[in-house]
Amino acid sequence: MTTTKLDLDKEWLVIMNPVSGGNKAKRDKKKILEALDAHKIQYRLKETEGLGHAIALTRDALAEGYRKIMGVGGDGTMNEIVNGIFLQTTVPSTDIAFSFIPVGTGNDWVRTIGIPSDYIGAVRTIKTGHYFYQDVGEVTYMEDGQMQKRYFANIAGMGYDAFVAKAANEKSKGGKKMGKFAYLFQVFRCLMRYKPGRAKVIIDKQEVIEGEMFSLNVAICKFNGNGMMQAPNAIPDDGILDITLYHQPSKMKILTSTPKLYDGSFAKESFVSLHTATQVRVEADPPIMLETDGESLGYSPFEFTLRHRALKIISTITNKQV
Repeated sequence: MTTTKLDLDKEWLVIMNPVSGGNKAKRDKKKILEALDAHKIQYRLKETEGLGHAIALTRDALAEGYRKIMGVGGDGTMNEIVNGIFLQTTVPSTDIAFSFIPVGTGNDWVRTIGIPSDYIGAVRTIKTGHYFYQDVGEVTYMEDGQMQKRYFANIAGMGYDAFVAKAANEKSKGGKKMGKFAYLFQVFRCLMRYKPGRAKVIIDKQEVIEGEMFSLNVAICKFNGNGMMQAPNAIPDDGILDITLYHQPSKMKILTSTPKLYDGSFAKESFVSLHTATQVRVEADPPIMLETDGESLGYSPFEFTLRHRALKIISTITNKQV
């Protein structure tokens, strides 16, 4: 139901990434819009044209007066919209309603956040108007010699995790589909090339963990990498960052432990340690790479903080009582 007259109290700005899911969003565009029309949801549609465009579209929409933003795409599209919400200063983030229709290949964020993965289910959830307030992570990092800032709603990965994300993103350029088995192939391919280094992790400015680190994660939600439960204890509204550290595993141990990532039982392995914090600093020599919600960014050092229940999402789950 694309309206001709702007009614910002009722209307959603729909930001669709047409190349999500290997161009699945483009192929299913008619089906998605028909579902919105069938449920009498008022909207205006804008499609992204490249990297970072969803950030700009979100910021512009909020400046125009929109307070309801709907994303259609994968975790990368979600991440850009979240950054558009938090990088603007027009309106508090909790005054903005954020809904999402997942069309990506991984759709890891919605696994935790209570948004159905099918179009009809996601649209029905939007129609309920039931809100869930989740935490959002904030990280500073280095890129081209300058300190940058990024927000994330799912998981930030460093070391091997970021190395795999960069390879997968390069493989997926131009809308090429990256399914579960293709992603696992990239995981194993990267394993043969990756060389871990030393890192120092400082938790809440007190506890220091130092040594060779294969991979590191700082999480709000549980899953990344097409369903891998990298942060099995993460709760998205508890005001806590969940940290997963992989210390010095052999490559063979990584291979044999990979299936355990899908049910969280990998956390029992001797080379894994789980921690919690509200602030985390990561230093490394040589510097290590960063990805947030699957989007490849810059290099260490990293400073992580958290905004508690700062993102207002239409979801099927409820906030825990405190």
